[in-house]
Amino acid sequence: MARSLAIVERHVGDDERADYLAALAARKSRAAAVLAHFWVFEHATERGRFVEFTEAASDAAIASLHGHDASSHLWREVQGG
Repeated sequence: MARSLAIVERHVGDDERADYLAALAARKSRAAAVLAHFWVFEHATERGRFVEFTEAASDAAIASLHGHDASSHLWREVQGG
């Protein structure tokens, strides 16, 4: 079965950065509860510019974590040949 991936870019101001980073552990736990993986990367030279990846076995698992806005960020695995 093809995997699904949501990619979301976020820009977080310095005044919100600590709260954003503190919330990541809970978000990762919620993802694990639906058998999804959750990774966050910060741009090497632009503080506060993050990209979030959520990968799971289905669109529904992604939607359960991202809500109704997931479809615009959704990618599906394809097999190259």
